[in-house]
Amino acid sequence: MELTLSLAQRTEKSLQTQIFEQVRQMILNGQLKAGMTLTPSRILAERLNVSRNTVTNAYDRLAGEGYVEARGTAGVYVSAIPPDDLLLIQNGGLAQDNGPILPASSEPLLCFAGSSGGGAQRPAYDFWVGRSDPTAFPLMTWRRIVNRLLSRETSHLTDYCDPAGLPELREAIAHHLGRTRGMAITHNQIIVTGGGQDALNLVLSLLRSHTRQLCIENPCYLGASMLFNSATLPLHPVPVDEEGIQTECLPTARGNLLYVTPSHQFPTGVVMTLSRRLALLRWADETDSFIIEDDYDSDFRYDGPPLTALAGLDRGRRVFYVGTFSKSVGAGLRIGFAALPRIRWDEARLLKARMSNGQSWLEQSALSFFINDGHFDRHLRKLRQIYMSRRDCLVASLNANFKEPKISGTESGLHLVWQLPQDFPRAREIQLKAREIGVGVYALSSGAAFDFDDAPNDDILVFGYSSLDVAKIQTAVTALRQLFILK
Repeated sequence: MELTLSLAQRTEKSLQTQIFEQVRQMILNGQLKAGMTLTPSRILAERLNVSRNTVTNAYDRLAGEGYVEARGTAGVYVSAIPPDDLLLIQNGGLAQDNGPILPASSEPLLCFAGSSGGGAQRPAYDFWVGRSDPTAFPLMTWRRIVNRLLSRETSHLTDYCDPAGLPELREAIAHHLGRTRGMAITHNQIIVTGGGQDALNLVLSLLRSHTRQLCIENPCYLGASMLFNSATLPLHPVPVDEEGIQTECLPTARGNLLYVTPSHQFPTGVVMTLSRRLALLRWADETDSFIIEDDYDSDFRYDGPPLTALAGLDRGRRVFYVGTFSKSVGAGLRIGFAALPRIRWDEARLLKARMSNGQSWLEQSALSFFINDGHFDRHLRKLRQIYMSRRDCLVASLNANFKEPKISGTESGLHLVWQLPQDFPRAREIQLKAREIGVGVYALSSGAAFDFDDAPNDDILVFGYSSLDVAKIQTAVTALRQLFILK
């Protein structure tokens, strides 16, 4: 199939992204049908006057999201996507009247008057999950931005901010989500919060009156389980397999609120397939339900191109997107955000005002400059290289010290999991023994995650690798092997 594409040179979208989006749209529009072969990457690169890598990376991204499939030397073919699924992506869900979309209010809103032990108790070699490397914090750049702000903007230190967040930061976040997560969103859909957990709380409070039952992945993120357990609503755990949440186990009753981590399921690390994502959106439409997409570490994808967020497929209807800068910049900033369907934003802004008068102006303003000046993208590229090398080291060390370990969750994120062989001690026992030799590895029952089963299988160890350098990772895994030998 000959591809007729038009690439713009003077645009913020990369050439790779333009190719991906245009081919994807041709598939959704039916111009490219199932079984058709795409123009070979070499030929298309010559016609578009771009590098072959640009085309192959765009094709890889299409394959990673399930739109095409590579068949070796035979070429790249359009995948068979059911017509209902195509309609779902095209329309952002099945046709349904959600009422008029109101313009955003421009009036100012009135202001209403984790660790595994921490400190000396922390193991010398600690694989606790979700901890960033403090040495990687962009201190010099951050100090320069803060000093510049304080030299000219001190009056803002005595003023209240908009509870929804600094407009410049919301604009920067919306732009970042559009470029990296495929979300068509404006700053008037963003609420800045005090971290990801605060954003989860905001969305749950916003949708509580609509919700009859809460649904959540099993196993899941501990913070989400604590929040949902405290909501005094019926709770429906949904099992997870190698493709993500098992959509056939979702309830058929109406009025649900579902929490998912599709880009890197916590804690198993699996990436939800396109078919499961589409099934989720269909389920939400059919049952008049909503979805919270927690994209807590989506900035760190190592194998394959970035994935379109579930909220990007949904197009602002039923998915409430929650994100945080705790993993990418620093948890000490206490800045997260919720991206909402436009029709819900004014209500969410009022609710946020009742919760707090907003986050610190200085940190918000510094972060907006950090993003807009290009420092954030450079910082992420640096972190991806650092964390990918640590992931590779951990995987290699486990393979070198243990026979064919069953590892999952390596494609992205800041942790992976090892499913222990049947003849190994249980995970909780290994955690306790490893702690005695200064190594912190964690069973699900340790608080790294939560399992709703009455008697969960204690056969999974969780390794967060982002805060340990390569030498420490190698030393720690070798020490674990010695622990098994001595046993």
